[in-house]
Amino acid sequence: MPDESDIKIIRDLSKNYHVKRVFLFGSNLARDTEARDIDLAVEGVAPETFFDYYGDLMMQLSKPVDLVDISAATKFNKLILREGAPVYKCFKKQCASYMAT
Repeated sequence: MPDESDIKIIRDLSKNYHVKRVFLFGSNLARDTEARDIDLAVEGVAPETFFDYYGDLMMQLSKPVDLVDISAATKFNKLILREGAPVYKCFKKQCASYMAT
């Protein structure tokens, strides 16, 4: 599980990029092992800012980041939504892009 400072960075960047939701998944959910990276699933980041968001995560977090866009309804994405741990959720009043989609 990422430490509190990494969680805060994820939340702050997600708010700045008007992301709808972010989930932790994969090895990050195992409490008995130390993950070598941070597996994040993101919904609602604008396509034109996806790589800027990804780059900011990579530069600011303490570990490498794997970022998956879960906007499409695939079996893998449904699994992440079902088993992942929510880290961030944009509320309508917080996030202008929430209303646009």
